[in-house]
Amino acid sequence: MEPIACERALPLQCRRATACRLRTATLFVLLLLAGIAPGLAQKVTLNAKGQQLETIFQDITRQTGYTFFYPEGFVKKLPPVTVTVNNEALEKALTACFEQAPLTFSIVEKTIVVKEKKNAATPALQATKAPPPIVINGNIINVNKEPLLGASVHEKGGTAKVLTKADGNFALTISKLPATLVVSYIGYQVKEIAVTQEVPVTVALEEMNKSMEDVVVIGYQAVKRKDLTGTVSSLSGAQLEKIPVSSAAEALTGRLPGVQVTTVDGQPGAEVVIRVRGGGSITGSNDPLYIVDGFRVNSINDIAPADIATIDILKDAATAAIYGAAGANGVIIITTKSAKGGKTSINYNGFMQSRQLPKKLEVLSPYEFVLAQYEYARLKSQTDVDNFTKYFGDYEDLELYKYQKGTDWQQQLYGSPSYSQQNSVSLTGGNDKTKVALNFTHNKEAGLIASNNFKRYYLNFKLNHEISKALKFDMAMRYTNTIINGAGSSGSSNFRIGDGITTRPVNGIADMVIIDPGAGDDYEQFLSSLVNPLKLTDQDYRKRTGRLFSFNAGLSWNINKSITYRTEASYGLSYAQNRRYYGPLTSTARNEGGNLPMGEITQTQTEDYRLTNTLRVAVKKNANHDLNVLLGQEILSRNKGFEEYNRAKYFNADILPEKLFATMSLGTQDQHTTTEMAADKTASFFGQAIYQFQKKYILNFTIRYDGSTRFAPGKQWGAFPAASAAWRISSEDFMKNFTFITDLKLRASYGVAGNNNISSDQWRVLFTPSVTRPYGAGDVANPYYTYASSQLTNPDVRWETTITRNIGLDFTLFNKVNGTLDFYHNTTKDLLVQSAIPPTTGFPTQQRNIGQTSNRGIELALNATVVSKKDLNVELNFNIGINRARIDKLDGVDERLFNSNWAGTDLKSQDDYRLYVGQTIGLMYGYVTDGMYSVDDFDSYDASTRKYILKSGVPSADLGGIGVRPGTLKLKDLDDSGDITAADRKVIGNALPKATGGFGVSASYKGFDVTAFFNWVYGNSVYNTGKISFNMLYRTSYGNMLNTSNYDNRFHYINSAGELVTDLKQLAALNPNPKIWSPFSMGTASPYFHSWAVENGSFLRLNTFSIGYSVPSKLIKAIYMTKLRVYATVYNAFLITGYSGYDPEVSTTRSSGYSQLTPGVDYSAYPKSRSYTVGVNVTF
Repeated sequence: MEPIACERALPLQCRRATACRLRTATLFVLLLLAGIAPGLAQKVTLNAKGQQLETIFQDITRQTGYTFFYPEGFVKKLPPVTVTVNNEALEKALTACFEQAPLTFSIVEKTIVVKEKKNAATPALQATKAPPPIVINGNIINVNKEPLLGASVHEKGGTAKVLTKADGNFALTISKLPATLVVSYIGYQVKEIAVTQEVPVTVALEEMNKSMEDVVVIGYQAVKRKDLTGTVSSLSGAQLEKIPVSSAAEALTGRLPGVQVTTVDGQPGAEVVIRVRGGGSITGSNDPLYIVDGFRVNSINDIAPADIATIDILKDAATAAIYGAAGANGVIIITTKSAKGGKTSINYNGFMQSRQLPKKLEVLSPYEFVLAQYEYARLKSQTDVDNFTKYFGDYEDLELYKYQKGTDWQQQLYGSPSYSQQNSVSLTGGNDKTKVALNFTHNKEAGLIASNNFKRYYLNFKLNHEISKALKFDMAMRYTNTIINGAGSSGSSNFRIGDGITTRPVNGIADMVIIDPGAGDDYEQFLSSLVNPLKLTDQDYRKRTGRLFSFNAGLSWNINKSITYRTEASYGLSYAQNRRYYGPLTSTARNEGGNLPMGEITQTQTEDYRLTNTLRVAVKKNANHDLNVLLGQEILSRNKGFEEYNRAKYFNADILPEKLFATMSLGTQDQHTTTEMAADKTASFFGQAIYQFQKKYILNFTIRYDGSTRFAPGKQWGAFPAASAAWRISSEDFMKNFTFITDLKLRASYGVAGNNNISSDQWRVLFTPSVTRPYGAGDVANPYYTYASSQLTNPDVRWETTITRNIGLDFTLFNKVNGTLDFYHNTTKDLLVQSAIPPTTGFPTQQRNIGQTSNRGIELALNATVVSKKDLNVELNFNIGINRARIDKLDGVDERLFNSNWAGTDLKSQDDYRLYVGQTIGLMYGYVTDGMYSVDDFDSYDASTRKYILKSGVPSADLGGIGVRPGTLKLKDLDDSGDITAADRKVIGNALPKATGGFGVSASYKGFDVTAFFNWVYGNSVYNTGKISFNMLYRTSYGNMLNTSNYDNRFHYINSAGELVTDLKQLAALNPNPKIWSPFSMGTASPYFHSWAVENGSFLRLNTFSIGYSVPSKLIKAIYMTKLRVYATVYNAFLITGYSGYDPEVSTTRSSGYSQLTPGVDYSAYPKSRSYTVGVNVTF
């Protein structure tokens, strides 16, 4: 028998390099585990008396894990031997074995190759010499031609087995030809290959049905998907690998049913809102619970997508109740890539990206702009006309503006391409005892606005060590540093995105760029108040820094085959700092800082601790009964160490932002507060029992008992039970004739989960200091700060609880199409609502547990393997989620008012959102647009008062601006009072979509792969504030407007000679068919929210289109690569929508205290970009 040829085939130089790398990896492990390393040596104990060698080989394999290659026929005919060794090294034990046999051995990695001694005497029982060995060489790959490391290959009916190397190659010695090779790999279908001659073979394995064999994490353990009784949606690392994004949340968009992901705008590091089945809270948070490697985090944006192995989303109480008080809004569990044994492997995955604005909004041209300014001046007064002439020239000369290109401020501010990059390096290695993994990822992303950028540094280290057969240790350390720089965009009174629309396109006579809205109309003031929006961008500077460190360690003890005890301890430290600089040109500095720079710094630091102990008992009795019981205890503690706010002003006018931040003490201190928060602690006890009978009937019972310091004594504890069951119908005898049904499982669940994500201090008496001005300042010698109670406490505050009911069906057809169908009904009770209370208490409202909401919905997910051949693979996927939210109960009233606050106090009738009992959340409330006033609505024009007289019965509206006249905005008089008042409003839009989902196709041919994924939203409304503010002169007399209001479209009041027309008949002749009312209807006054600004937000987006090529392994093997893939991806490739703004996927408000109740607002949202990516993924 000849040994495996791999050693002899490698050149000496290659072997030396390989040995060098192995020594380096070994040295690293030894340094890391100096106290544990002595236990790694292989020791063998034998006490064989007259035993066959094959029996001894099996004993050695059991003790060491090493596999034997040997000439089976020759060894079987050798006489029995007697060997006795006690705790000796493997080599010494083997030498003792072969002292009595004509055999020699060599060790290749984890394989012991046994061969016949040359010139040895023929055994007495051997009639003829053994035939020469038969060695089958081959390569194991997946359908994408990627090699599979660690695949198992053995001869059917034989004992010899080998594992493939990193390049997928193997060499197996078999006993005879023909033979059958059996190839298996975790997650792939087992394949049998017939061999008739000693030639190389290539085997391509297909992945198992994902609905059957995937392992998902639910709570404190992992189970196979086929054994689930609850509802879990998952995204694998293999899928994420083909979605090169900088945020894990981005990768979820549209890919999982019932999981709505909304990026509030397009700025770097923008907030991402995730809702699982709608969410049920009104005043509390609807954010799901995020778990990363067992550790609770506030956001998943800090996790590098390249380091994610799986994302599992728990949707119902059957899966989420194990998290008790924190699981009501669903649970998102992220598992990062784990350590692997074997040779050291290094992976690099990097890409470069170019971003650009997909579309610009069309604004008035230079000529249209000055023409509109002239018309508005004529409508106001002769003084305004004279001022216009000073600024822009005589009306007769306005034609010259037709030949001016003007300044495209959208292009100047955010129209140029920006560039980003991500570099991720990971290392894995170790041996059968110790495994390590290390990942470092660096993101650098430039925003569309010149000064916007985002940087993230991510480091993750994981270690797994087998101390003994029964004792295993694991640990993980993660550090993230995130830095976001940039000017204000949306959600701010100093929004910069709006400047790209409203900044006037021409300089006119004066050398100016934009007129400051607070400057007035005086010409000298006009000249002295010029503001360049690019410069203003630099002066509205922000810097956000976040650092997060987490450490998690666990010890597992397999007490016996049935009982496992595990203890885990975690520590987390997070620090956040927000810096804000207001330059002299900003309105904040002008209004509050005497036109001098101001600065503010907010800092917070939080510590998290976790201690978890679990005991898992697995009892299996024959093939019928399988019981798994989990008992656990957990302690969570969050200490918000401090929150500090510092604000100073009156700095030198030319000071730069970073210099100001470094010298805050040199300014005049305006506010400086430091707050120490009370600790938030939770103690929990939980249990879970999963029972299977005949692998057809599955029962799951879960309960968690939580106690939290967020509630008053006596209200701190709550129990959260859940029960679920599953019936694998396809395993029943009556299903045998339905051969097209591969798998069919019915699920049902009922349970209770809690939401404790509310303020910790609702039951405590709180006092707030007066920080802006000491009491008695300027009147007494020693002024002092005062403290006042800020809320009326409620010691009866308790958990918000969600009851979930779910019925689901998992199915696989023809072993090619698999899917899930779920129907759910969630009820959230004891909602905290601000309830009106008697004024004699000194407070207008108090938080009480008196609200109730419900969510009903349907979810469907389908995956189909259309083609699965050696060189071609095509897969399709589709998902849809339909959710209906409802307010069941409020605080004894049927209606509540809320405001989005996008216009501050400017908006007429500010309560632009409503909650109604019996209806859904997100209802927009405003006036109904009724076109414009026509000439026929008026009796006459009074030249002395410059006012038009309405006919009797025609409703009048006090819009401000130029007053009611032909061509101004007309609103419906819903109550027939004759006047437009707040009573004439109604529900005019619903921000919640009727359905969301996505669909995609992926295909591979030989080394090429193509993926296209679409996400869509249907049936929601978007509150387009720009449609109001950009089609009027909101807050400025000299701002530009959207091209919707150009001269030909709008109702206009000047003729071709520039004369103001007031006669009704002449106005009718001048405006035979206007498309829109006059933009001067409201002048610069407060805007009205009316139905014209509510648009259909439905869209279909080609979210991702990617093409890649994987270089065949045989071409890169010589340069020590096992994988090389290059790819190109386009994000946001195209968008089909009727929405007139930049993008319908928005949800921005300025500072609403109830933003989750006022969704769907587009308040000058930072435009989403279209990006082009090229990258490479290589493994050494």
